[in-house]
Amino acid sequence: MKSSFISSLRHVTALASLFAVSTAIYAADPPVTISETAHDTTREVPAGGPLVTSHNTYWVLDNGIVKAIINKKTGELESLFYKGTDVAGHDQGAVGPWEHDPSGAAAANALTSSISIDPSKNGGERAEVSVKGVTGGTITLTPNAPGGGTNFDLEIRYAMGRGDSGVYTYAIFSHPASYGAGRIGSESRFIFRVNQSFDWISVDADRNMLAAGPLNWGTGVVVHAKEQRLMSQGPYKNSVEHKYTYNGVQYKIPAYGWSSTSEHVGVWFINPTIEYLSGGAGKKELQTHYGDNDNPDPILLDYWKGSHYGGSDLNVAAGEEWSKVVGPIFVYVNSLDKFETPTDKDMATFNASFGNPIVPKAWQDNATALWQDALKQAATEKAKWPYDWVNGVDYPHKNERANVSGQIVLNDPLAPPGTSTKLPHLTVGLAYPDPAAGNGGGGQGGGRGGNRGWAYDAKHYEFWNDGSEDGKFTITEVRPGNYQLHAWADGVLGTLNYATNITVEAGKNIDLGKLEWKPVRYGTQVWDIGYADRSAREFLKGDGANYWLWGWPLRYALLFPNDLTYTVGKSDPAKDWFFEEVPHATDLSFVNPDAKDPANQRFGWVKAESLDQYPQTDTTGPWRIYGRGRATTWTIKFNMDKNPQGYAALRIALDGADGSSLAIAVNGADVGTLRPLGTNALRYNTDSTVWQELTQTFDAALLKKGENTITLTVPTGEVTSGVVYDYLRLELNESYKVDGTRIAAAP
Repeated sequence: MKSSFISSLRHVTALASLFAVSTAIYAADPPVTISETAHDTTREVPAGGPLVTSHNTYWVLDNGIVKAIINKKTGELESLFYKGTDVAGHDQGAVGPWEHDPSGAAAANALTSSISIDPSKNGGERAEVSVKGVTGGTITLTPNAPGGGTNFDLEIRYAMGRGDSGVYTYAIFSHPASYGAGRIGSESRFIFRVNQSFDWISVDADRNMLAAGPLNWGTGVVVHAKEQRLMSQGPYKNSVEHKYTYNGVQYKIPAYGWSSTSEHVGVWFINPTIEYLSGGAGKKELQTHYGDNDNPDPILLDYWKGSHYGGSDLNVAAGEEWSKVVGPIFVYVNSLDKFETPTDKDMATFNASFGNPIVPKAWQDNATALWQDALKQAATEKAKWPYDWVNGVDYPHKNERANVSGQIVLNDPLAPPGTSTKLPHLTVGLAYPDPAAGNGGGGQGGGRGGNRGWAYDAKHYEFWNDGSEDGKFTITEVRPGNYQLHAWADGVLGTLNYATNITVEAGKNIDLGKLEWKPVRYGTQVWDIGYADRSAREFLKGDGANYWLWGWPLRYALLFPNDLTYTVGKSDPAKDWFFEEVPHATDLSFVNPDAKDPANQRFGWVKAESLDQYPQTDTTGPWRIYGRGRATTWTIKFNMDKNPQGYAALRIALDGADGSSLAIAVNGADVGTLRPLGTNALRYNTDSTVWQELTQTFDAALLKKGENTITLTVPTGEVTSGVVYDYLRLELNESYKVDGTRIAAAP
């Protein structure tokens, strides 16, 4: 018997028979067709083609597998039918909108809707429709969008080909030179709501899981902010569901989405490239979640300009001509014709495990099969990029682009003996030239202000590829333009910011040859903690199975009641170094008294609260009781074999930080306070955001022969303030003083 949770998810019923067909190749795919009339019409296309319907307010694209309905004014994807059934969710307003839409141009009679690819002229191979608004630089489109509207011209297109199991969409933002200054505010994205039969989330291998359920989420007690709900029912009761749990590095997740455990259908977003997304290969954004109402539809998001995890910038000056093609994004739909079914025993075990659920293996296997098929489709889309059917906009085709190759050679003479010169997980990219980024520097992007660098850039295109351990790389399908090369690799502290600009011309591949990477070192290495890999996975609870779970800033107090002491050469970073340093919670009333292991179990460790005491209008809830903590001091112990001279440099690489500082003392003497850039890593529940490195230098005379200590302290505050660690290293330079004065050699 199915659980009450599963029955509560049913928004669309009796779909199984309609969804029982797989997305296997059709023997003879019908042509794609499109028509437009002033009134409703329905007609059968000759030669066995699909049924086509047109209306004066919307377009219909239909290839017999999927049917998309597009609003002629807003460019919204209003419905998406798969094998005759609408997979969209219709309970919370707009179904498939772009954050900014062109409808505001109608006020100036400057909104047009047209066929941009006519299938009657290509044998039914492909159809495309367009909705375009021209602002003249004076109309603000979508003024209520997050961060405000825009005066850019905006065209939204949808395309569908013969045999496609989905629909493509893309947006073209344009700023003619005759316009005044313009911008895109805090965020811009494409959104699609699916119906409540979709109950499984697949973002990556770590977040491939049964969802909380809309009613369970919607009726939960708000904790800290409206995006976080403490659930009192369902599989994850006594857990807090945080919508920002489902974030990911966009470069690493080519396909993500929702699937249905009952209907065996999946809906996915596929980005064939990240060239049109902001922030390059390190940018993290939110992918899926539920809305904020009491019974929400599941949501898919594709942020091309994100406001989270450091944000992004897009400002265009008056008189500047600029445009950007965002997409095409592929909205892919698939299904299983062969699937596993949970046994009665599986369901009984599942129902009995609510709180810390044991999910039926059949559900996991089915969902994973759908997701793996979507990843396979993503690889197909990537191979087809750039699409040859995109025309009429600034979108160079394959023969108008070029590849840039080379080999990065690591030269790190101050590295400890035996250090490898290989570059595992090498990532190399081309971005708009960043004058503030020096060659071989330590950070991502440039300075703050108007130009924060490539890691925040939403204005320009960026091109990234993985390289090999021997340093060889090829960056593919690069648009003509001027670029700066950036790279990083596991085991190397810092970012290569190649100083020489690279000019790419249409159709002319470039071989850069060998490029030396000499990482910054202040002196010889005394010790290090962790591994420089832009993640916290080598630290306690920073691994993929744990970091994204809500509440580690609270549970730190359970894991380290006396705070943390780490002895270099003896301690194990996987056991003795927590992945985030936060204020130490002093009120432990958040603990569920029935939890078997509240410090470690994945779910069910939070004490239940009542909506009577904390109605959802209370957007802080019990957080005001237990959400703050005292100052936390961590101690690093290490030995020196002599009394050193010169200066030392404590280098700290962070995967994220939130509204905090890090005070440093050496053998009890304060040497400085580091103030990292806030990136919402802890507030938005992740292990990596905009990577940054901070360095504190100090007089080496503070160190001594024998045992030494360095302490790191975050101040009193909310437990979601603090830092997320990547790597720490102490270096010693005995040739120079802290002020840069050279120390005379001994006679």
